[in-house]
Amino acid sequence: MKGLPLMIALAVQAGVAALSFAQEPGVTLYGTVDAAVVSTHTQGANMANRSSHGLTSGGFSDSLFGLQGNASLAQGWRAEFMLESRIDAATGQLDDQAALFNNSAWLGVANERFGSLRLGRQQPVSQQFFSQLEVAPWKDMGMGATLKASDNYALNNDLTYLSPSLGGLSAGVGYSFDVLGSQVLGRRSPHGSLALRYEYGPWVVVVSWDKTWLSDTALADARDPSAWQWGLAYDMGIARVSLAWSRQRNGYVGLNGGDPDALGMGLGAREFAFGGHLDAYLVGMAMPVGSGDEMLLQWSYVRPNWHWSNGKAPRPGQLATLGYVHALSPRVRLYAMGGFARRYSLDDQVIRDQGNTARYMMGMNYRF
Repeated sequence: MKGLPLMIALAVQAGVAALSFAQEPGVTLYGTVDAAVVSTHTQGANMANRSSHGLTSGGFSDSLFGLQGNASLAQGWRAEFMLESRIDAATGQLDDQAALFNNSAWLGVANERFGSLRLGRQQPVSQQFFSQLEVAPWKDMGMGATLKASDNYALNNDLTYLSPSLGGLSAGVGYSFDVLGSQVLGRRSPHGSLALRYEYGPWVVVVSWDKTWLSDTALADARDPSAWQWGLAYDMGIARVSLAWSRQRNGYVGLNGGDPDALGMGLGAREFAFGGHLDAYLVGMAMPVGSGDEMLLQWSYVRPNWHWSNGKAPRPGQLATLGYVHALSPRVRLYAMGGFARRYSLDDQVIRDQGNTARYMMGMNYRF
């Protein structure tokens, strides 16, 4: 932690340097600042009530800054890189205090005919492809709240290939040598990701598969979490409609869920992590209003398939949101939303006797 202020100072200096030669092709400083006033009312397990009010970061999209660049090579090839950090606009801190470039840190080569190869910390190809289908990316209540393999998370030690589009069909494959640690044989927990995307006119169709092979050194007698996803979007002009489905087995494959039973892995509930599966369904609609404004509606349904240790089965949960986005300029947007989760926890997803959560939010989003 002592070196973190120095790392942040170096990042700021790099951003200033990038601005000084912004006219040179191939290097871009970019980012988003998003802050909102939020009110959340939760009826937790065993009817425990809790309310919170205040500021939050990333109500509509993550607050972040990054550097992205490319350099031309021979025969149509180019080298490219991305360094990206998520930040908390409410406090000024990094989202991950242990890593400066917590969202992306990769280097690669690309060619229009052959695709791109990237090495480093990056989002799995499933998340990259499914992000096209998301209609309402509200904090903790977007697509990734229930389809966790489509949530915004990154993998360490990752090698990814993205193909060019051939007749509207493109593919991606990724392999993380170790999502957790030092890549030492016998202690590694690798992750594999495959995705296909087909685009034809107003249609987009995406299919993906992810799996993490957890070592016993990470979790004794661990099962290997996996996720299948399927989704499509159709732009009919007056509205864009999105549908998606996911089956998640043996916990959350991205290790990005809650930890209600202190497994220490982000797999979700113990019964889910050791043999359960969860089906999630999503319907979303974005309707243009006037010039640049949108009304966003999204609904998710989750159906757990396991039994708690007392023999009872979890009840299905639902999550619904309604929001409005107003464009003040091409870069600045105001937004407001209301959301309701029934028998579903925004922190721990599916837990015993979970009650309901209501959330209301108003904020501003600035892209640069």
